[in-house]
Amino acid sequence: MAASKKASEHLRHSELSKGGSVAAKSFSILVLVGVFEASIGLLSGSVGLAADGAHSFADAAVSLIVWLGLRLSRKAPDGKFHFGYYRVETFSSIVAALFMIGLGFVILYESYQILLYAREIVNAETALATALVATIIALSLLFYKWRAAKRIDSLALRTDALNSIKDVLTSLTASLGIFFSHYLGITQTDSIAGIIIAFFIFTVSYVTIKEASLVLMDACSCPEIVSDIENIAKSIQHVKRVQNIRLRKLGPYVVGDMHVEVDGSMTVNEADKIIAEIEERIKREFDEVVEFKVRIEPYDSKTKS
Repeated sequence: MAASKKASEHLRHSELSKGGSVAAKSFSILVLVGVFEASIGLLSGSVGLAADGAHSFADAAVSLIVWLGLRLSRKAPDGKFHFGYYRVETFSSIVAALFMIGLGFVILYESYQILLYAREIVNAETALATALVATIIALSLLFYKWRAAKRIDSLALRTDALNSIKDVLTSLTASLGIFFSHYLGITQTDSIAGIIIAFFIFTVSYVTIKEASLVLMDACSCPEIVSDIENIAKSIQHVKRVQNIRLRKLGPYVVGDMHVEVDGSMTVNEADKIIAEIEERIKREFDEVVEFKVRIEPYDSKTKS
């Protein structure tokens, strides 16, 4: 059992490490994209492209926050955090979302100001090509981070992946704004693109904060896991009844407990073997379950429902 627990902990740390590596690579790429977009945006006078560049910088900061969160999540439990640091990953996703909201307001304000005093874009072809390249890079990062987020079930990394969905949409919006502004002569569309980008940011931030807040409040909407755990316990010999299954999220992982009723004439050793078998089978069946406690009670046939 001790060897199995050690192997499980090693696997969790390995998954968190991989998630951190994904976030670190994303940070480096987004910084480069942000520098390129912001520079071309300022030189060309495209507020949409400049906004998308600033947005890339913000997403780089989000990836950095996610990386720090995943790194801290790997710390072992101690005297202060008895259940470990897994929720740092969830907390970091909220910090990242709040950061994005702040940036959204800055982009919204700047876009509105330029909307009032529309100006033509210089070197629009270069600006448009830059926005399209940024779109392709964002799409590549989206698939890369989404696969990693699904593999380790990380909320923070999923937040980063949602950022990439937003990146694709914002870069595409910037491209359309430049195209309509330069080629169709509708100069306001570039500023409108900046405003749309800001609202993309607000939408993703809201979804992230809502989901992370539910996790921090011990919400766990996972009826399929509850049902499967109940079936596992009922399949164990001598278990008469299963009740009060409770689960809660710890970052990307789950902890829980439940009551099972057995024959009251069983010895302590026999009951302990049943507990150990149930807990081992649950952890073997669900990789995300890091801790599960089973409490034994004597079965009373008179209270049988």
